[in-house]
Amino acid sequence: MQQPNMILASSSPRRQELMTWLKIPFKSTPADIDESLQQDEKPLQHVQRLARQKAQKVYECGGKDKIILAADTIVIHGERILGKPKDVAQAEEMLLALRGKVHQVATAICVIDEMGGCLADLCVSNVKMRTYTLEEIKAYVATGDPLDKAGAYAIQSQSLHPVPAFNGCFASVMGFPFCHIERNLRKIDGYNCVPVADICQKNLHYSCPIFSRVLDGEDIG
Repeated sequence: MQQPNMILASSSPRRQELMTWLKIPFKSTPADIDESLQQDEKPLQHVQRLARQKAQKVYECGGKDKIILAADTIVIHGERILGKPKDVAQAEEMLLALRGKVHQVATAICVIDEMGGCLADLCVSNVKMRTYTLEEIKAYVATGDPLDKAGAYAIQSQSLHPVPAFNGCFASVMGFPFCHIERNLRKIDGYNCVPVADICQKNLHYSCPIFSRVLDGEDIG
């Protein structure tokens, strides 16, 4: 059976690239929503709301005969959400704040099926940063890479290599938790299972220790 057509509710080149690995027909449609933090909204409430609103916006604007996939990722340091730095100085400030400490990266997903049914999931990963030097921070920021990244870093960065050891969902920290997405897509009639664990690990060169538990439905990241 042919896979149903999908819409990725995102303009992110990185998410589009990751989506192509699944070899599922899709098109990318950005969702124009207000991403401001609401009053008294907690970080995990915030990221889940944004993923849901992105999916709903695309569904309502012409996606009612497709499967919609939306995702949102935030970096949480204490109770503070670290978004994309507005400039070099803020990027350096964020990297200094995270240096040598554990923070959380939360990626929420929302899937709306062809009948309007809504599936939601959340992956929360604890990330321990290494104690990189101020010189390393400045060199990394000078590349421009941190300026479009929440928390001012990419876990896959080969220049900064910010996370020397990690035991969770590497793809989720990048903004696309393959196994969480797959376990929800499998709930939709007509969807053919995709070997996401093999695809993810092969492309990311990462031996994931938790993929089977995630696919079995465990809340782990």
